[in-house]
Amino acid sequence: MMAEIDPATIHEDEELPKPGAKKPAGKRELVQTRAEETRERILDAAYEAFAKQGFEGANTRAIAATADTTHAAIRYHFGTKEELWREVVRRMYDEVAEEAELTLVEDTDGKSPTELLRRYLRSYARYSAANVNHALITISESVTGGERLEWMSETFIRPRHEMALAHLRKYMEAGLLPDISPVALLYIIVSVCQMPFVLSQQMKVLYGVDMTDEAVIDEHIDAVLKIFVPEN
Repeated sequence: MMAEIDPATIHEDEELPKPGAKKPAGKRELVQTRAEETRERILDAAYEAFAKQGFEGANTRAIAATADTTHAAIRYHFGTKEELWREVVRRMYDEVAEEAELTLVEDTDGKSPTELLRRYLRSYARYSAANVNHALITISESVTGGERLEWMSETFIRPRHEMALAHLRKYMEAGLLPDISPVALLYIIVSVCQMPFVLSQQMKVLYGVDMTDEAVIDEHIDAVLKIFVPEN
């Protein structure tokens, strides 16, 4: 939900507009920009909170404080905690589509199945490294179950899985991937790409490996490619 004036972005010394009054165009644009910036800060803070604390553990007042805004601003932009969570998930899947999934369908002319598979695995593994919160939110909802998981699954996960499975079947038919259940293979790929980053704290404690280090991320991506698409 987006309105013209966000009360959370009005300073105390500013005069609130009277009903029906028009603000000068420049000031109206400034208020709109502030509103958009506030909204994005809230989404960033909520993404972190829902990932680290789960839906039930996340507190909207704490999210507002992290976002350097008010609890009223959350109600203004999103209405409820549930709708805030849903907007976080919508943005999360928009990002994975932009950063990884489009590699399955864009700029494919003249590229071999091997090149396309390697490109997809590389982009998905790099997305997983940069967006651990995505995996944490998905795992949290999968453990809890219920209406949120069902909504996320039917709205976002199923259509993306259907697209990915169609491509995996093609790669299997081309002899690039093992002849096993495509669904099992999909979850194996997801796990291999995501879990080292999800368990990064454990890896650091046990082995001193820093999964946020760019060189380590590159090594992991190379390992993923060697597992699924070894070079001859």
